[in-house]
Amino acid sequence: MKKVLATTMATLLFGLSFPVNTFALPDNDVSANSQVLEKVSLPNGGDSSQSEAGADNKAKEDTIAKKIEGKLEAKDITVWQNDTVNWKDGVKLKEDNAEFKNYLEEASVTDLDNRNTNNSNTDTNDDRAFKGKLKITFKDKSVIEIADQKLYVTSKMTNINNSKAPKNAVDVKLQLGEGVKDSNGTIGQKDNPVEYGSYRIKPGVNILNEEHPQIKNSLFNLVKLQVSDPEKYVDPQWSSGSANKKDFVVSKDNNIFTATASKLFTMTFKFVGYDRDSRKSIEFDKLPQAIKDKLPQEQKIKEGEAFEPNKFEDTIKENSGEIKYEWKFKDWNPTKSVSVSENKNFEGIWTRSKIEENPNPEVKPGPGKEEDKKERPEKENKPKDNSKAEDKKEIPEKENKPKDNSKAEDKKEKPQEENKPKDNSRVEDNKNNKKSNNTFPRIKSNENKSSSNKVYTRTSTKETKKESKTENLSKTPKYTLTINSGEYEVLINGQVIKRQMDVKPLIKNDRLMLPLRSLAEMIGAKVEWDPQTRTAIFTNKGLVAKIQIDGNEIVLSNGKVIKMDSKPLNINGRILLPISNVANVFGLTNGNTKDGIDQNIEWDGDNKTVEINLNK
Repeated sequence: MKKVLATTMATLLFGLSFPVNTFALPDNDVSANSQVLEKVSLPNGGDSSQSEAGADNKAKEDTIAKKIEGKLEAKDITVWQNDTVNWKDGVKLKEDNAEFKNYLEEASVTDLDNRNTNNSNTDTNDDRAFKGKLKITFKDKSVIEIADQKLYVTSKMTNINNSKAPKNAVDVKLQLGEGVKDSNGTIGQKDNPVEYGSYRIKPGVNILNEEHPQIKNSLFNLVKLQVSDPEKYVDPQWSSGSANKKDFVVSKDNNIFTATASKLFTMTFKFVGYDRDSRKSIEFDKLPQAIKDKLPQEQKIKEGEAFEPNKFEDTIKENSGEIKYEWKFKDWNPTKSVSVSENKNFEGIWTRSKIEENPNPEVKPGPGKEEDKKERPEKENKPKDNSKAEDKKEIPEKENKPKDNSKAEDKKEKPQEENKPKDNSRVEDNKNNKKSNNTFPRIKSNENKSSSNKVYTRTSTKETKKESKTENLSKTPKYTLTINSGEYEVLINGQVIKRQMDVKPLIKNDRLMLPLRSLAEMIGAKVEWDPQTRTAIFTNKGLVAKIQIDGNEIVLSNGKVIKMDSKPLNINGRILLPISNVANVFGLTNGNTKDGIDQNIEWDGDNKTVEINLNK
């Protein structure tokens, strides 16, 4: 091969043909590729060694690194503390070139200075960057190094003006709302909260529970929050702007947090009296001192909390000269508040009635009764009584009928057969039955008064009912509601008490909606409220009905589930329920005044009123 090469070279250079051995190259262990050839004059003035060097230079110019050299520059990297760094983010093209962009995307980039993110360097917004050199290795294994690349590491929270914070940092604002002030005395506002501080925070950080020193000591130092007025506010707390007020995880949509205090409302109490005999109210200053001493002190209740005055059963005896009275505590009006949102006054009602020292002397056991009976026949042997007896004897003679004669005989024989004092008194009573006022001697004057109190004085249409039915009606109140005003009247024992609901009733889907507590009172049910499950629990005659106010079902303790026509409503913090659905659960009927049927709940469409009477 060597000889052929030499012959070929000679032929090409000199146009001559020589024997092969004339240009034979040395045959030794050194390769011709690693050895520099002797200079030979080439037609173009070059030599063989220059040709090989030119090939090498051309190969170098064909690498990616040579092509892209001078087109790259270092780029700052911003990351959160302890995050992993993508070092390729530290290199960028100086100009937009699709080919070079593709080279860079396929390259790998490493840090030659072994920098990490264990410590932050931007909390105070300074320029203490971690500087280093990056090595870029392209697909063809060619390499470029770039110096002075800067790494900025930010902790979970930094200053709002820190431009070196990571791009996904959330700008968070803290502000002071109603009822609070900070340690500097800055007082918050309800409608225009005062800015307390602004920060740039890592997404996903729970700023209230975060153990980061800066967040814990600076951002949410609850000790520094105070109420602006201890008489009006209590319990300063932070809340978020999300639907869940206790969500303190930072996100793009949850980045405003406000400190507010709960408002305090005053619950006051008043006692009034009612005289059952005169049916008149009695002012507080005229009540017995023993009742006045029981008046509760005013209380402060946090906004939104339920409040119910302490109930007690008590009886007070009063000796007012010749007349003795008995006072009984009836109830509070209103009985409770489901969700306090204003100052309230609770009025406690005491009813007064006279005490009869000897209410029924005629029925007392003793010898006096026998004496009275013995004396009756003797006192009544007057001509008037004899004439009556003669009249009775003469009746059968005039009519001459056998039947009448037998009656006459009976009448003649009764006095003779029943000669005992007890029997004689009965004879006299029978004789005077039509004219005597002593037919029902055990009815007293005060009992007549009590009976008259049991009759409804307002409903003329009910006057023809039996007395036993009327008496039952008096034991349970009757309610008359005026829908448009939210006012209602309570009629019990002839007394009319006017009350006002916290919110007006309304009609939805042809169903009358009443406030929860008022509804329970009117249908005679006990109601409880479970704030955790937002459930109203009605109990009446052993049956329990549960209503979750976010749904439309009534779940009964007997396993039944009833669908309501209208879902519960929440108006100004008051829960309204359809009266017909709830009432029907406990066996109450409903209708209107024009259907001719006597119902427990009746609707008067003309006057926009509802009557609720549980005794029908």
